[in-house]
Order: sequence, then C-alpha cells, then structure tokens
Amino acid sequence: MKTTFALAVLSCIALSGCQSSTTIISPPESSLQSYISNLSCDASYQCKVIGVGERAACGGPSKYLVFSTKSLDEETVERLAAEETAKERILNERNEIQDSCKQVLPIQSLCVKNACQSFPIGN
Repeated sequence: MKTTFALAVLSCIALSGCQSSTTIISPPESSLQSYISNLSCDASYQCKVIGVGERAACGGPSKYLVFSTKSLDEETVERLAAEETAKERILNERNEIQDSCKQVLPIQSLCVKNACQSFPIGN
C-alpha cells in the first residue's frame, strides 16, 4: 500500500514538473498571418507595415500587412514574410502566372482604440 502511494506521489511530481517548464513557442512554418494576428498596441509607433509576396508581372509585394511590435518579435515577422515571399516567387516561376500588374497600394498603420489598423496612403 505504501509503495503504491509513493509511486502515485512520484508520478504526480514528475508530471507536474513537466508542465511547469518554460516553453518558448516559435511560430509554425508559413504562419505569418496567424503569427501577426495579435494587433494590440498602446501607441502608433508599435504598429508596422510589411510588404509580402511578389507580383509576377511587375515585381513588388503582392500585399501589405499590418502588425504590432507590442507582443511580437519584429525579426520573426520579417523572416516569415521573407519565407512567404520566396515561396510565392517560386510558385510564380513554376506556374508562369499571367499577372495583370494591378496596382497594390501601400498602407500606413496607426494605433486606434488599442489595435493596429491599416489606412490607405494616397490620393
């Protein structure tokens, strides 16, 4: 009986030790959109814009995305954006996509009501 109880206690201690270890969660591959989904901010300087993708016909990014540096690592965002751009470039080369070279307007970002939001730059 004492042996069974001791085993149960040791098992609980061992399992709880595994749960209390600190784990750094890195973003999964190709998950830029989900990685930048937390747009919380305290001020506009935390809101950034990054160009992602590559337009086959005329170059330049295929889209612009807003993200917040309040809780995200900017270098990780840049790395994920570069990976997504490289994948899109390869797809463009393989598939010889006929792109109409439509204009993709740049955006600016501002912190409004504690969330980064995008606004078109321009006309």
